[in-house]
Amino acid sequence: MISIMAQECSNMAMNTTNAALPRHTGRALLPALAHLYGAIPLAVVVALIALAPTDPHDFWWHLRIGRIVAEAGIPRTNMFAWTVPTDQPFVYAAWLSDWLFYQAYLLAGLQGPAQVRNLLGMLAFALVLLDARRRSGSWRLAGLAVLLAGAMTINNLTTRPQNWAWAPFMAYVVLLGAYTARQVEWPALLALPPLMLFWVNVHGSFVLGLALLALCCAGEGMRMLLRQPDAPDRRRVAALGTTAVATLAATVINPIGANIFGYVLKLLTDPPIQGLVNEWQPPTVRSLAGQAFFLAVLLLIAALALGRRRLSLTDTLLLCAFLWLAWSGMRHVVWFGMLAMPMLAQCLAHPASRSLPQRGDPFAGIVALVLIAGVVALQPPCKPLLALPAPYRALFADVPGAPLIYSADTPVGAAAYLRDHPGGRLFNDMAYGSYLIWALPEPQVFVDTRVELYPLALWEDYLALSEARNYATLIERYGIDRALLSRSRQAPLVAALANDPGWVVEYEDRFSILYRRER
Repeated sequence: MISIMAQECSNMAMNTTNAALPRHTGRALLPALAHLYGAIPLAVVVALIALAPTDPHDFWWHLRIGRIVAEAGIPRTNMFAWTVPTDQPFVYAAWLSDWLFYQAYLLAGLQGPAQVRNLLGMLAFALVLLDARRRSGSWRLAGLAVLLAGAMTINNLTTRPQNWAWAPFMAYVVLLGAYTARQVEWPALLALPPLMLFWVNVHGSFVLGLALLALCCAGEGMRMLLRQPDAPDRRRVAALGTTAVATLAATVINPIGANIFGYVLKLLTDPPIQGLVNEWQPPTVRSLAGQAFFLAVLLLIAALALGRRRLSLTDTLLLCAFLWLAWSGMRHVVWFGMLAMPMLAQCLAHPASRSLPQRGDPFAGIVALVLIAGVVALQPPCKPLLALPAPYRALFADVPGAPLIYSADTPVGAAAYLRDHPGGRLFNDMAYGSYLIWALPEPQVFVDTRVELYPLALWEDYLALSEARNYATLIERYGIDRALLSRSRQAPLVAALANDPGWVVEYEDRFSILYRRER
């Protein structure tokens, strides 16, 4: 991958064949007009990432675990919920990403994790741009690939451990794609096992790296056996196989060893996750990311049928496998977008297109500086200084030291009240549970977003309570005497308790309300 990036950087730095002359040395450092076709879409996607609020669902409890990892080591039990035993085992597989987020918090406060999210997104989509340019030879098509991949990620931009997996995934895609296209040699594959050592400890999507390798081995092996044009020889296929074995060995270097595969299997088969969590459901046209996904699929079908370039057998296997994955769950559309959109650029490219030296242009340099300044201005330290419209500012909670980062439904005020008025058995909105784990000194929540921790029966009771179905009986069964509710997500229970003389309001704000049971 380093060799690929070096080649692209050298192309960007070249002027004409006379670029070595002194009068051209200034322009040699400037981007060309053609580069803006890639730079502008990349800047747009990076800006969207920076503008996206971080919702409370899948961030705050990870930050608390990061603190525990830093101070006491990796935990292995429930710890935070009163509805299941405190010693019930739980796998904190994303322990390294949690620790890294906490280190960012120590360095820059609550702005730190969001800043890291922005940088990781920029790196991942820069790799998408690089891969699309490598495949198509066109900055215009590479920019289109970035825009489409970014649109498919629009529902998945919150700060969460998955952020740390974006760049490793794209590094695998770029390196394996360049290797199967004979653009790099086997030493480039040496980067994959060490990269897996990082990936397996930050996010469960590490299995996608193994899938990429397995599909490349199968595809290249079939190409060799079928003696297709430009098929690899046995040495190149053997190098892929050796890399796959070494990468598989690297996956067991984590706190639970080979049991990490059991953890991933549990996530993929856990009834509450598969049945109740929206992002694990198939994509629909009701979301922007779903619309972008279906549009991309239609474009791919047209490009495969009418395009002037064809995908290799290996690329076809990869495309089909990740399309199936994306079709099974909205959570996986991000991976399909990053992998498939560079392939779309390749199919749309002219067969004779190739990389050519580009003349540096002062206007392009000015535009590039403006893009850089715009991206910098949207980062956490600078964004509050911008004259952003009031409706956008209303999307965020007033988190001390971190304005315009965390979504407005983060229960900052309610948690502060509970911190000053502890006690009782609390029923809470699932997303609020994540923030309470971080904000309270000794949190004891009903449920939180560690979905696989709780049995399906408990989730069914949680939904029944939230919808005010037989709520009085369930409250008695669990001994609930306080309820922190989301006005929007739990509106039926909010209304029911408001009309129940046995409950009084302790605290309320625009998004949440806290009830106490009168005995």
